Amino acid sequence: MAINIVVAGGNYAGLNAVRHLYSTLIASAKAPKVNITLVDRRDGFLHYIGITRGITEPHFGQKLWVPYTNVPWLQHPQITIKQATVQGVHPQHIELASGEQLRFSHLIVALGQSRFAPIGASSPTKHDFEQQLHAAFAQIKQAHRIAVVGAGAVGIEMAADIKSDFPDKSVTLVHSRELPLPGPFSDELRHKVVDILQNQLQIDLVLGQRVVAQDPPSEDMAYSWDKQATTPPEQVSSMVSAAAAAADNISLALSGASGQHKMQSDCVLRCLGTLNQHHLLHLPDQVVSKAGIRVLDTLQIDDPAYSHIYACGDICARNVVKLAGVAMYDAYVAATNIARSIMGAPDELMHSPQFPPKILLLMGKQHFAMEADRRVWSDDETRPFVLDDMGLQRCIEALSLHQEPAAYSPFDPPPAF
Repeated sequence: MAINIVVAGGNYAGLNAVRHLYSTLIASAKAPKVNITLVDRRDGFLHYIGITRGITEPHFGQKLWVPYTNVPWLQHPQITIKQATVQGVHPQHIELASGEQLRFSHLIVALGQSRFAPIGASSPTKHDFEQQLHAAFAQIKQAHRIAVVGAGAVGIEMAADIKSDFPDKSVTLVHSRELPLPGPFSDELRHKVVDILQNQLQIDLVLGQRVVAQDPPSEDMAYSWDKQATTPPEQVSSMVSAAAAAADNISLALSGASGQHKMQSDCVLRCLGTLNQHHLLHLPDQVVSKAGIRVLDTLQIDDPAYSHIYACGDICARNVVKLAGVAMYDAYVAATNIARSIMGAPDELMHSPQFPPKILLLMGKQHFAMEADRRVWSDDETRPFVLDDMGLQRCIEALSLHQEPAAYSPFDPPPAF
């Protein structure tokens, strides 16, 4: 009887899970009756790490998308790529937006988190993605005064890429807290980021001020994502330009400890965090929350009744910084544990480690800041990790997008991370 493994969601977690399932169960010829289905709304891999620079440099952005048809091993007859949107995850099947149901013996949920456009990419194909990049680029190019709202990692990098590629434009970064970069990081890192943005890139920082109104508003400001929502956030724009809105300018009302005031802009990009897709999960309430899916260290859902369902990547409710590398490693763990279970060793499962916080911020092409091992790294220590392609080639190699993945046993020692 065939074993049907479904991986819901692609990119760093989902695609890497398929890669390791292929290596352990298909390339190794250990499980000839295994069928693997990858469900992804896109027709390729998107290197999201480079998305902010892709918006300001569309010629770079077009390199970020690798179509699945260009990956030879994904054409194996035991692998099916189904381009579709997941509408619901149930204990024994997933439901697609078309109404089709895919039953599984094992499931890996790798649906990630969603962002509003243009940071979130709703594009189903590379051609559509390139058009989305060019549309955002055109609005930025036309504007003289640009405001980026939200100084998390994405907002910081978005503002820095705009100012680096358009140094003559006025760029303002607005954040509700007194320092940028929420999360488990040091104030030393935050002050370094402020220095780079303000003193080296000449970006205007408005800290401790919350945007309470915007006229005209962007689409995301009226968006409410719940079980009744039919439009994913990636199809909802968080960007508005005065030219596109046929307005003289965009007015932002700010409020903070110092009082209220207004600022004017020609273009606004709101980079205000992520939304996860917990409402798609038709699983017990005790394992699903707005924070995501609660999992064991084996990455199985934290309920013995659902030990055949795994989750990895940003949709997991784990106390780790959401990084591509962490998602890829957890996908390896989940895939390895499924392979071990199929091979008759369900009691010999791997455990995902608790990764300490770390972050590398790329602020344009010349400036960067990194914190790892609970300290801020010097520029000389960090520079070897700063790559012109923002890590694209390393991800292509790690995911075996241009070469056949090596066969190996799921009982082999884990790779270094």
